[in-house]
Amino acid sequence: MNAAAYIGAHYELRGCWELLRRVYRAELQIDLPSYATAAPTMDRERLSELIRAERAAWISIAPGDERPTDAILFRVLGQESHIGIVIDKGRFLHARPGTQACIESYRAPQWSRRVEGFYRHRAAP
Repeated sequence: MNAAAYIGAHYELRGCWELLRRVYRAELQIDLPSYATAAPTMDRERLSELIRAERAAWISIAPGDERPTDAILFRVLGQESHIGIVIDKGRFLHARPGTQACIESYRAPQWSRRVEGFYRHRAAP
């Protein structure tokens, strides 16, 4: 996965989900649903609902078995509402609404306590 290609890109409104959609389309040729019209503004609760609705398409991966392009789900303010993309063991690519995509460590204290789990799309190679 060429994570550098996504760094600095700006993701309005849907932030992490829009980044996940773009990465999956470009890297895995998997089209994830867009919620641009269904949810023109994406608050944490609404994003959490959409993530739950998508769960059937994903397989839970044991910590330590994650690989590049797996999704990592975080709990933020009590909601499973933030998604990143694993780029290697310990680092993930992510974006928040209105911010640029960046790479951070999911082992860092600010993120490690929020990790809900790792997921692989059923259509992923």
